[in-house]
Amino acid sequence: MTTYRQHRSALIATLVALLLGACTAPTPSQPEPPVEPAPPPDIAAPDPGETEELLALLDTAERALADDRLLTPEDDSAYLYYQRASALAPNNPATKRGFERIVERYLQLAQLAMEREQWSHARFMLARAEYVDRSHTGIASIREQLEALANAERLILRLDRTALRERTPATANELMEFGRHARSDNAWVSIRVPSDADGRWIYQQLSRSPGEKLIRGRIEIGLPPQVTVLILPLDN
Repeated sequence: MTTYRQHRSALIATLVALLLGACTAPTPSQPEPPVEPAPPPDIAAPDPGETEELLALLDTAERALADDRLLTPEDDSAYLYYQRASALAPNNPATKRGFERIVERYLQLAQLAMEREQWSHARFMLARAEYVDRSHTGIASIREQLEALANAERLILRLDRTALRERTPATANELMEFGRHARSDNAWVSIRVPSDADGRWIYQQLSRSPGEKLIRGRIEIGLPPQVTVLILPLDN
């Protein structure tokens, strides 16, 4: 009897333990349904044909600009290609910058003509720049310089080539005397010589003239050798 009761008690204890365990065990969580990814926003794809056409026009314009085909020939100029690019993309910064670069190149050519005292050609280059962009801020200042140089008083000292090569005392004294003009107010000096060494020597002799005003000018390699002093009009 004792053995039966012990066995029955043990069995009951086991069943109770199993029931308690079943009541306290956590309920397994249910898997969450998969989240569907949000559809991408509607973005208009760029037109490949238009993009390729624009890039091709800009590339062709760059080559024309590098070759100084600025406004001419009319059917193969940088200006024409930038115009066509602007029609495709009016706000494209590369197109706007292209027109600016054409004007800047014309201003460079105008300055080069001014250095050579080619006043008519310099004016023609400025007219070309105005045709591209009349409002460009650099045009007015270059035109002012051009008119000042074109109307300047000119003093020219022509040098003997042999005497210059031999650095004769007479040539040195002649240059020192001429240097007085080079130190004048609003004076600009142009030195044309066969070599840089000749130009430096001439500048040294000009600088021996009395006065403290700095001699301003440039040296140009060429013949015949001479020194030109431009006396620019004084500002009112």
